[in-house]
Amino acid sequence: MGNSVDLSLPSHEEILDVLSLQGRLADSLLAQEGLILTQGGEPTFVPENTSSPEWNLEALGEEKLHFAWKLCRELLRIHMPGALILRSNGKHYPGEPIPRWKLMLLRQAQGKPLWRNQSLLTHGEPGRGKPIAPRKFLSVLATLLGVPGSLRPVYEDVEAAMRHAQLLGGAPPLPRYSRAKKGFVQPRWTMGERRKWERLHKAAGWVLPLSNDKGRWMTADWTMPEGQEMLLLPGTSSIGLRLPLHRLASGALSCALTAEIRDGALSLFLPPLPDASSFAALLSAIEETASSLKSPAIALEGYPPPMEEGWESLSVIPDPGVIEVNLPPASHWESLESTVTTLYDTAEKVGLKGTRLVPSGEVVPTGGGGHLVLGGASIESNPFLLKPALLSSFLRFIQHHPCLSYVFSGRFMGPSSQAPRVDESFFEVPRELERALMGIETMPSPANPAMIDAILRNLLLDLHGNTHKAEVSIDKFFNPFMPNGRLGLVEFRSIEMSPDASSFLAIHALWRALAASFVKEPYNERLIDWRGKLHDHFLLPSMLEQDLKEVIVYLRGHGFRFESSWFAPHLLFRFPILAEETFRESPWSLRRAVEPWPLLGEQPAPGGGLVRCVDSSTERLELRIHLKETVAVSFNGRSLPLVDHPEGGWIGAVRFRSISLPTCLHPQVAPQIPLEISFHDPESGERRFWHYHPIPSDQEANRPRGPWGQRLTPRDSPSTDTIYPSIPDQRSSESLTLDLLG
Repeated sequence: MGNSVDLSLPSHEEILDVLSLQGRLADSLLAQEGLILTQGGEPTFVPENTSSPEWNLEALGEEKLHFAWKLCRELLRIHMPGALILRSNGKHYPGEPIPRWKLMLLRQAQGKPLWRNQSLLTHGEPGRGKPIAPRKFLSVLATLLGVPGSLRPVYEDVEAAMRHAQLLGGAPPLPRYSRAKKGFVQPRWTMGERRKWERLHKAAGWVLPLSNDKGRWMTADWTMPEGQEMLLLPGTSSIGLRLPLHRLASGALSCALTAEIRDGALSLFLPPLPDASSFAALLSAIEETASSLKSPAIALEGYPPPMEEGWESLSVIPDPGVIEVNLPPASHWESLESTVTTLYDTAEKVGLKGTRLVPSGEVVPTGGGGHLVLGGASIESNPFLLKPALLSSFLRFIQHHPCLSYVFSGRFMGPSSQAPRVDESFFEVPRELERALMGIETMPSPANPAMIDAILRNLLLDLHGNTHKAEVSIDKFFNPFMPNGRLGLVEFRSIEMSPDASSFLAIHALWRALAASFVKEPYNERLIDWRGKLHDHFLLPSMLEQDLKEVIVYLRGHGFRFESSWFAPHLLFRFPILAEETFRESPWSLRRAVEPWPLLGEQPAPGGGLVRCVDSSTERLELRIHLKETVAVSFNGRSLPLVDHPEGGWIGAVRFRSISLPTCLHPQVAPQIPLEISFHDPESGERRFWHYHPIPSDQEANRPRGPWGQRLTPRDSPSTDTIYPSIPDQRSSESLTLDLLG
């Protein structure tokens, strides 16, 4: 049909083979400059059935944790043998009572095992067999470490637990004050209540105060004032997170290894340790203890070790609606390719995938993002500091090529999105950024990371000043305000999750090739003032495809051999063809285009507080007429401006309201569907009409439909209120979009 996207796409295997050549070439060019560029990402996954809240808006859920453990167990078996799966604390967001969980696969440098006998660990499954008593296990372990005699039991605070139950609406047998009796009335305990609360009489677990100083294990006597019991803070988390450290004497050792029975297994909570070697030594002692006691499988959670060069770490965390995987930073292409292909294969094996099915029948990304991260093995060897123009080159090049912002992003993009471009935030940013980049480009090598952060921190941000939500985020580069902010990492956030490994790696190969090119020859073209062209011209897939071809031409000038066909899957996935027809002998098609969704003002939330909604009630479609014939087109009676397509024929775009929302811009405009499309040949006078239905209606359920439920139906005559358009000026190029909203 003459479509600009070649539908005879190369296979995933063919794309992986050619991407490998480009990735290794980038490695070679970087090595010639004495640089090691680490590369990672944050792919996200969902199961087949995404109807429950944890796969939509909620971050946590039992099924999500179940899938995360399944994924980690399989990755341990296939990709990281000898690693340890450690459950630890993840992010803690305002309004959430406790931190979210995080599962980490940890392995020592050069693949050295961190845990050998995996049958001694539960790996998230219920315990089997009678567990070793916590006191007995810690006693043997303490002797092995050379710190016996400092174990202490810990107990639940019964009074605090009762008062917590009372706050939740229960009626625990607590004394109550009676004014009539001028004193406290002691309630009568039922047998059921007595059995319920007597369960808290026994020790909840045991603690071993523990730390390490230069290879020597240390302990302490945690005696409470006046010989009181050590009472845990209220809650249901591991006792290692609920220790009453505030009651210890000033200057006392304030970390401990704890043991308790949870889910039918002995569960150990690891304390924070000063270095990775002491962490490995403690694990070795725990494994030896479990083996000597012939213990059933035990559970491990707690603090991971401090970062250690050469150690491998892969994390699986919960995020609203998705499971997110934090890839280990890869220092060469082969490592990245191996991790990504294994991850996608493993995710599919355990029932997870990189796409979701929405109610309209369309297959879309997970919605959780798929960000790309570049950095170095250390701050001292970081390529962004050794070659300061590398970061400025990325910022300039991406601003010059909007395809890098929009082709790989999700549906929610633009000024109010999670990753706005530098020219979509504050109007003065591009002008100030030009000055800032010139300052970075004149820095000597190695550059001062604190100065780079200071120069860019107030320019790479969103409309609200959030420095994390920027298309190119330096929040983890050398951020003085975050505990883990000085990692030398640059995050590229306008990248949505890819449906398969070859699509994911194509984006990463493109970025790695750009980095190698910028290292050889910095890109120093001045920033462009796109004005209205950015949110008109570059919202159409045909124009973005043409821009992407220019990026490929640039890389060819630096020795790479990328092909446009490698990115055809991205274009078809991001901008699916929704309908195809012919007028006279000329094929034409409708395709999804980019539509920025604005963020609306604050309004009260049903559960209290304030929320801000996104107006997702509008859509934008690109119409392409594949042959260069004289034709006039209208949508709902209004003329569609047509301009030359780069590869022949005409293109134009229409913006319209597809659904009604309680809160939106221009609420006076009702949904404008179905769209009535009119084609008119002014020479012969022939006219034809179609109705385009973005979402199929029930009464037309039996009609043939397009690939995602959208359909085009021919009409014999126009609607009664149609006004036939005059022939538009085919040479006009000021705007490519007919906006039906006004």
